[in-house]
Amino acid sequence: MQPSPFNVSIRRGDKHYIFNTFSGKLLQISHKDSEALDQYCNGIEAQISPELLLKLVVYRMLVADGEEEYALLQKRYQSSQQNPRHYAATIVTSLGCNFDCPYCYEAKSPSILTKETQIAFLQLLDEKLPTLNSFSVTWFGGEPLLGKNALLALSDQFIHRCESANVDYSATLITNGYLLDEKTCLQLRERNVYRAQVGLDGPPEIHNRMRPLASGSGSGTFDRIIENLRHAVEYLKISIRVNIDRHNFARAEDLLKILEANGLSGKLMVYLGRLVSIDDGIPTPSAAYHSCCLTNQEFAQIESAFMDTARRYKFAESWLPKSVGTPCTAVRTNEIVLGSKGELYKCWDSVGNPLEVIGHISDYNNCNTRLQKWLKYNPFTDAECRSCFALPVCMGGCAHYAMNPSHYDNRCDTFRYNHRERILAYIEAQEQKAASG
Repeated sequence: MQPSPFNVSIRRGDKHYIFNTFSGKLLQISHKDSEALDQYCNGIEAQISPELLLKLVVYRMLVADGEEEYALLQKRYQSSQQNPRHYAATIVTSLGCNFDCPYCYEAKSPSILTKETQIAFLQLLDEKLPTLNSFSVTWFGGEPLLGKNALLALSDQFIHRCESANVDYSATLITNGYLLDEKTCLQLRERNVYRAQVGLDGPPEIHNRMRPLASGSGSGTFDRIIENLRHAVEYLKISIRVNIDRHNFARAEDLLKILEANGLSGKLMVYLGRLVSIDDGIPTPSAAYHSCCLTNQEFAQIESAFMDTARRYKFAESWLPKSVGTPCTAVRTNEIVLGSKGELYKCWDSVGNPLEVIGHISDYNNCNTRLQKWLKYNPFTDAECRSCFALPVCMGGCAHYAMNPSHYDNRCDTFRYNHRERILAYIEAQEQKAASG
């Protein structure tokens, strides 16, 4: 037996911890057992209990052959990539937006999801339903609530069709939050939208600069979003994404204080998102945003410190990453991104980019060759990914970045860089929970 290539070892005082990214298990052992385990793995006779050895094997921390672990991971990747029992769609109800963010990666246009596109997608769904166990939708934009009528109408159709076919249906919303009034929250909840991501990039003076109204109104957007959040948390599971760069990351705690003052502690989650300058050959605001962006490693350390702070304000919980089959929609065969005019994409980052269109909903069985670049993505052919302990929790990370030489280093999950801090934070949280009974 030998140590798994996916073990992460952490020492804390006289205790030794092993976290395995494949199994997702965390095991505490004594310093004495740790030394005995090292001897055992080096072929030296050691006093190690059969019970501990069994647990190490069950948790995949000791394996017969490291290469077998990669073979199992690859098999799971292929199974997840080709899963025929689940279908997922990201649907752009409006490529237009009421915000004018200077870092946006989309080339927006004021287009609402057409009726023809809705009918064609329902025909596609009807074809798939007999083979499905579940169907999920992410409502996306632009700003999806600008296309709320289409969102609600399609949702009603999805619910009716899925109930008739005995297929589970659920949905998530990605929104700037400006139009998330209480009536809309109720309408969404009634249509199986249980989660929403809302963007807030700092306290008012920061957020209003980074996420202004497209109309040019000087009133700002922050106060209205906060007002909406007060009732939204009663209907939806809300997560706040704080997009950060070199200029605003230091003000993130100020945002937490404002959320706390508005009675939102413990009612929603807050996390950081890293702004990345993307230039995919079309004119977008993001292409000129490069001077402000943090590197992945810089962001990982800021993220770790922020999560400690967010936990103090009750806007985050300590958790360890789970092993995944595939990283995202882009590489899975049974998932698609539907544009407002019926154009099809594989990646969220491609929305609005005619250079990345893989086909059209009116002829969805005949996609062009661009589809294959996504479906052929394979992290196991990347030597750096294969040698990384974090491979099971990211499975190659962002395929869009991985296939772009100038963004290759951005593909990785931050766990690769801040794993020690995150594991220790989880251990401390568990100890505090145990101490408090």
